[in-house]
Amino acid sequence: MRSTPQTTPDRAEHGTPSTAAATTTIEDAVVARTAGNRHLAIAIAAMFLMPWVVWGSAIAQAHDLIGWRLPQGVALWVLTPSIVVGVLLIGGRPALADLTRRVLRWRGPLWVYAAAVAVPVVIGATTLGLTVAAGRPVHLGQSEGLAGCALYFCYAIGLFLLTEEAGWTGVLMPRLQVRLRPLAASLVLGVIWGLWHLPLLNVPGERDHGLPFLAFVLLIVPTRVLMSAVVNAGRGAVLVAALFHAAFNATCLYVGVVGSDRALIWTAGAVTTGLAVLAAVATRGRLLHDVAA
Repeated sequence: MRSTPQTTPDRAEHGTPSTAAATTTIEDAVVARTAGNRHLAIAIAAMFLMPWVVWGSAIAQAHDLIGWRLPQGVALWVLTPSIVVGVLLIGGRPALADLTRRVLRWRGPLWVYAAAVAVPVVIGATTLGLTVAAGRPVHLGQSEGLAGCALYFCYAIGLFLLTEEAGWTGVLMPRLQVRLRPLAASLVLGVIWGLWHLPLLNVPGERDHGLPFLAFVLLIVPTRVLMSAVVNAGRGAVLVAALFHAAFNATCLYVGVVGSDRALIWTAGAVTTGLAVLAAVATRGRLLHDVAA
């Protein structure tokens, strides 16, 4: 780990270049001041606590430990107030203002937004192609039809913008990139992200229920590497991560990666790992960090 923050060149957002440079300097300073071990621990706890309580209630009910469960639909939405409280604890109003700027940021190159949708589609299409080439059955649209996936995609952009990605991309990733190289930071975050899902894989009735954890991690860790590269190119905009996340989930749902055919999740994991390795090599581990937008 490095004790000094990485510096970034001035990059134009909305307004004049000097305004963008000043905003970047303020963001870097706020993040650098709140990237210690204690700050990271609080941020991680804020991400884990409430969703695990919600999912844990369903698991406990399934094992006859309690006779009730919390509404599972709120498992992500409880993150919003939890993240706000966590950010206030680690850095007060300046840290909350920094997160707000990252969540509201939307100006950026069109190719970044195109890539946020295209990369998950490429993963899905390649997984499908390999499945066909291997002579295995195709489950296209069996978990959810195209119309349903399209509706989910539209809803999930806002969902992830205000919940998961506000925490992973808006809070944790910039602080991890102060402490670690971009590739290492994304790998650490990917592992944390994978562990965060662990109870969900054991909640009866959920789409992810019963998925093999190792296969899930093989899929989700390199996904975070690819997502980090696209987000870095978009100057850390949480909206880019939310778009990628929504497109990835919708694609996996349509292709059947989260269905009953476990071979598909292993295949998707191998495809995603291959793309992540290519991205890491092509950017020399920088994952497009410090690229001018």
